[in-house]
Amino acid sequence: MNEQHDGESWRETYFTPEQWARVPSTATPWHSTPADPGVDDRLRTAQEIALVLHAIMVSVLTRRQRQVMELYYLESHTQVEVATALGISQATVSQHLTGKRRGNKRVGGAFRKIRKAIRKAARLHTTNGSRYGELITALDALLEASITRRRARAVIEIGRAHV
Repeated sequence: MNEQHDGESWRETYFTPEQWARVPSTATPWHSTPADPGVDDRLRTAQEIALVLHAIMVSVLTRRQRQVMELYYLESHTQVEVATALGISQATVSQHLTGKRRGNKRVGGAFRKIRKAIRKAARLHTTNGSRYGELITALDALLEASITRRRARAVIEIGRAHV
């Protein structure tokens, strides 16, 4: 059957099952072979870590801290925009994220709460050999590295997509 399509002619062809069997799998548009066979394992691990992180965030952060983190990291708003959206000051947004100083000590803040919960869980689960123990230990190791806004957003987005 010949038809016209945008000035080009094309022909619809029907293959028999035997003809389809002779077409190599690499010839199909949806076939893809990952260059690195470990990609799926690393992606799955990243998703599992994000789920654990999300569970920790839900369990230790206040509703307002979660709102601030979502607006700031996931939606990429500035602290001033977050403050306006939530009807609070920019200083309060900063305190929700990083805490504040009392005397010579830093207290409060979403990041401090999350880090404290991860470290506590890592101490409790390092010897049990479970998958959760492995993931929480990996999260604890990640805490040693500095975290950028982009990196935090990526981790949170993975968690949100799979919750």
